[in-house]
Amino acid sequence: MRSVFESIIGFLTTGIAGSEFTPLRLLLVITLISALVWVTRRLTTWFVDRVLARRGVDVGLREALGAMLRYGIITLGGLVILQSAGINLTSLNVLVGAVGVGLGFGLQNVTSNFFSGLIILFERPIKIGQRIEIAGAVGEVREIAARATTLVTDENVAVIVPNSQFIAEPVTNWSRPNVLTGYVLTFHVAPASDPELVRRVLLAAAAAHADVRGEPAAEVEFVEIGPASLSFRLQVWSNVHLKTAGRLKSDLNFDVWKRLKAEGVAPPTAAIAVTMSPSSVS
Repeated sequence: MRSVFESIIGFLTTGIAGSEFTPLRLLLVITLISALVWVTRRLTTWFVDRVLARRGVDVGLREALGAMLRYGIITLGGLVILQSAGINLTSLNVLVGAVGVGLGFGLQNVTSNFFSGLIILFERPIKIGQRIEIAGAVGEVREIAARATTLVTDENVAVIVPNSQFIAEPVTNWSRPNVLTGYVLTFHVAPASDPELVRRVLLAAAAAHADVRGEPAAEVEFVEIGPASLSFRLQVWSNVHLKTAGRLKSDLNFDVWKRLKAEGVAPPTAAIAVTMSPSSVS
């Protein structure tokens, strides 16, 4: 039994590949780094949720400062742990070079997403809690991590978007300092319809909706005279339906359809076609 114990101690204290770095030191480094990550996570959570939140700092800025603090502490703490364990950091130049080559080839996407995440945290084109649209996905920003950003859609589905997409692709940010948002709906009616009557019907439907703002006032544009239909655009403004645009669209569609039918305005060959798009104002 004693010989087995002495063998284990000898293995743990014997240098790896003839160096002074032993398996015991390796276990110690892994343990300390794991503890560093755990403590850093708890510390940044306390800093963000207690210190910054009590001072009224914007939630997006809180998350950005927390992430930068976390990365900084882990980096500096990791260097201190490695140096204290007897690892000469200057001897890792070859390893760092090899890792750099790997980052340039096999881990190119990961590296791009990481630095894109840093750009997002520093420039803050999007923030936690904002409603955005990217690559066909619309949702609220819930988390901006090192590799990807999490959006939660109206259906409560989490969409994971790589950070590099926010740098390389167009992003629609529906959330502005002033949450007033404009919505444009397009209607098509039969070519024999009275344009002034259609205009009055659309404005009446907008005025009757409780969540449509009176200022700015709703506007109707006579867009096109076609052989099969007349096209109109109705623009309304609301600060309520930012997260439920579909409900506002549905309400207006029902009301407009009912009013047009009551006035005897016929749809084109197909049913009345309606499209809707948002546009935010500061």
